Amino acid sequence: MTEQRKVALIVGGSAGIGYAAAVRLAEQGCRVAIASRQGPKLERALAGLREKHPDAVAIAADMTDAASRERMFRELDETCGRLDILVNSVPGAEPASFLEHDISHIEEGLSKKLIPYLDNMKQASERMKAQRWGRIVNVVGNMWKEPDPTKYNFGLVNAAIVNASKAASFQLASFGITVNGVHPGNILSDRLHSVWTSGAKRLGISYEEMESRESSAIPAGRAGTPEETAALIAFLVSEEAGYITGQQISVDGGLMRSI
Repeated sequence: MTEQRKVALIVGGSAGIGYAAAVRLAEQGCRVAIASRQGPKLERALAGLREKHPDAVAIAADMTDAASRERMFRELDETCGRLDILVNSVPGAEPASFLEHDISHIEEGLSKKLIPYLDNMKQASERMKAQRWGRIVNVVGNMWKEPDPTKYNFGLVNAAIVNASKAASFQLASFGITVNGVHPGNILSDRLHSVWTSGAKRLGISYEEMESRESSAIPAGRAGTPEETAALIAFLVSEEAGYITGQQISVDGGLMRSI
C-alpha cells in the first residue's frame, strides 16, 4: 500500500522563514498548508507555491484570536484530512527594553506569539497522537538563552516557549511526536528589517549603519537567509530526525556566544 503523503501546517507561512519552510517541505513531497492573516501577502504566497505545487492550501487565520485558531485546524481537517507536521513561525511583539517597556509590550508578546504557539502545539498534538507520528518545530529566537536588554520582552516570551516545548517533548515522545526549537539569528526578512529600523531610530543612526553594526557582530559576517533556516526545519521534520526531540538549535552564523 502506498504511504499517504504527509501534511504540513506552517503558521506564519506567507513570508520569511515560514514561506521558505513551506517551499522546502513541498519540494520534499509534503502537502503544505500555510496560515496567516487574510490579505495580499497570503494570496501571493499561495500563488507562488501553487506554481509548482498545485495542491498547496492557504488558511486565513488571526493567531491572536482563539476562535480563529480553532477554525484554522477545522479547515485543515476538512481540506487535508490529517496533520503530520506543525511549524510555528510568527513574529510576535515589537521590541522594547526594560526601561522603555510597559505592560502592553508584554501583553503583545503573549497574545501574538506565546499563547498561539502553545495552543497550536496542543491542537496539533491531539491530531498527531491518533496516528502515533508527528513533528512540531517552534521557530523562536536566541534571546530565550541570551537576553538582549534592548529586546527585554522578546526574551520573556522566547524563554517561556522553550520551557513549554521541552515539557511537551517529554510527554509526546511515546506517541512518536518530536518537539524541537529552531532559533534564528539575523535572518533577512521583513521582520529583521522592522527590528533594525526600530534599532536605528532608537540609536539615532541610519538603517545602513545599523545593518553594518549588526552584521559585523556576526562571526559569519552576514545575515542569514530564510532558506538556510528552512533547511534545518526540513531535517527536523524528517523521518531521519525521529530520535531528536526537546532540543534547541540556533541558525545564527555563530552569533550566540554561550554554549
